[in-house]
Amino acid sequence: MKVRFFHLFLIHVLISCFTGTLNSQTRRIAKVAVIQGSRSPAQDPFMADYDHAKVRPQSEAHFNKLLGLFEQAGRMGADIVCGPENMHGTGPYGLHIDVTDPETGEILFLSLATPVPGPLTDRVADIARRYKMYIIAPICEREQDKVYNTSVIFDCEGNILGKYRKTVLPVMETWGYSTGDEYPVFETDFATIAIATCWEIRFPEITTIYALKGADIIFNPTMGRENSGPSLASAPRYLTRAMDNYIYIAPVILGSNGCGIIDFNGKVVAEAPGVTDTVVMAEIDFSKEPVYDSEWWTIINGTDNHKAIHFLSRRPETYKLLTEPDPPILKRYRDIHLTTGDRQRQLEAVKKVDYGPGENKTP
Repeated sequence: MKVRFFHLFLIHVLISCFTGTLNSQTRRIAKVAVIQGSRSPAQDPFMADYDHAKVRPQSEAHFNKLLGLFEQAGRMGADIVCGPENMHGTGPYGLHIDVTDPETGEILFLSLATPVPGPLTDRVADIARRYKMYIIAPICEREQDKVYNTSVIFDCEGNILGKYRKTVLPVMETWGYSTGDEYPVFETDFATIAIATCWEIRFPEITTIYALKGADIIFNPTMGRENSGPSLASAPRYLTRAMDNYIYIAPVILGSNGCGIIDFNGKVVAEAPGVTDTVVMAEIDFSKEPVYDSEWWTIINGTDNHKAIHFLSRRPETYKLLTEPDPPILKRYRDIHLTTGDRQRQLEAVKKVDYGPGENKTP
């Protein structure tokens, strides 16, 4: 009888430990870091002194600089770090869809994209492995004759945990990029993470999908700044996205401000305005939930948890218009035709725009 009791007790302990392990892997305290890197010199086919021989060396130098900041995050003890959009600096070439690479004979933009896995991702994987740190590396991914705006996620052993391909593209990006079609979330040993790239943060549906999938934090590697002043406190879109879904938002952009971490109450918990080539980091307890400190609230609702009340109160049966491909608003724009998918108009637009990074002719 004692032996049987011991066996049952042992089984109970093992189940409890296993369950506890799963729970601890779901949400715990972690050091979350984002890279606030500076822009690097880059060649552009519209520049008067354009030199193709400098294209790849400058792209390599930019990538190396950002890898150095990943290393810095690792030395600081980060559990996860995210880099800015387009880490190997091929962004400007997306415009130049009529420029050929003399080294490969392909369109320049295509020839500069990288396979996943490949030599570039191998270097990121090595850093993740050495520092036992998750890394999000946004790059231009090449798969045969297609290019994707992709964030590659590495686990703390240096394995590719997954990748996210940008799904909603600005019109200009549709000229060179293909779209992803999924909104995956990724499980780490401290939280569930997700990525919304660049202007995808403007689409509230995307952040809501991630929240519904259980994401605790959304990283936003981007080329488009949301803050109107030095601080992220002047970025209402980020604050709103965080508060709408009770979720952390972490924007990552090149420059001296605009990077940081915003908590689920819309409060900026980490940033470094005015600082270049730095790591912005915060310690976050992902086990914490947004709650009211009010017995009245608990009595009325049955819980003091804002997030639980919010998502339990949804009425998805009333949201059908959100997935309607031809909603009433589009009747207003019947005569507007984007250049997406129109190669001739794209080529004409490239020639009319005609700006380089140093010429200050951006429309």
